[in-house]
Amino acid sequence: MTAERTERSRDRVQSIERGIAVLRVFDGRSAPLSASDIAARAGLPRPVVRRILLTFEHLGYMRGQRGLWSLTPRILELGAAYFADSSLPEIARPAMDDVVAQLGETCSLGVLSGADVIHVARVEDHRPLPGAVRVGMSLPASATAVGKVLLAGLGEAALARALAEVDWEPHTPHTITDAAALRARIAQVRTQGYDVSIEELNPGMVAAAVPITVGGEAVGALGVSSTTVRQDEASLTRDVVPVLRVAADRIARGYLGANPHLYRPAP
Repeated sequence: MTAERTERSRDRVQSIERGIAVLRVFDGRSAPLSASDIAARAGLPRPVVRRILLTFEHLGYMRGQRGLWSLTPRILELGAAYFADSSLPEIARPAMDDVVAQLGETCSLGVLSGADVIHVARVEDHRPLPGAVRVGMSLPASATAVGKVLLAGLGEAALARALAEVDWEPHTPHTITDAAALRARIAQVRTQGYDVSIEELNPGMVAAAVPITVGGEAVGALGVSSTTVRQDEASLTRDVVPVLRVAADRIARGYLGANPHLYRPAP
């Protein structure tokens, strides 16, 4: 560990880290949970989890009923600022609506968090996809088109850090399961400017994605998801990627216009 990382570790507040770990247990796929279940999933002692739950209950973010715990609507306050008028999801929504109208497929917007993609906006077609991803859900970047596009936008040092966090679990026979193969795929994505994923995360599911680039940085990635019944690699590349590129350029211009202070030249 470098001196800088050691110093950052000393500056971290462990109680906050533990509180966030408890909140992340509630991933949108779990029913109300007992304190024991939460402790096991968070990897924390049960007495510690109990105190955290009682604190969140006092603050109004958690509800305990008959020994089971769940989030309250007040938890939405914590993410409200991210969805302000100048935020990427808010600016992207009209362009995403147009993508869905043109292609008849589901469109998602993702941002990178370590080795995962967090979906921050999603517009569904009238034909819902099986196991649909919800806003706020995270997926492994290495197994998704949106994720590989975002990884391709990283510098070498940041990419190395992200790869060190990858869980190489084979979700399907097509999942990339080692760093060398993923680096080769990322090099390809950097060259062509998009990624197409065929059944890498879920059987029968396909996707294409392009970066949303502002000031030379990928601030997010725009993707279309479909099924092997409706799309294949050729149709995604031919029909979907060009539409995504137009939409991504539109979003990038809108984001730059709404946030010029983020991209002013240094004095």
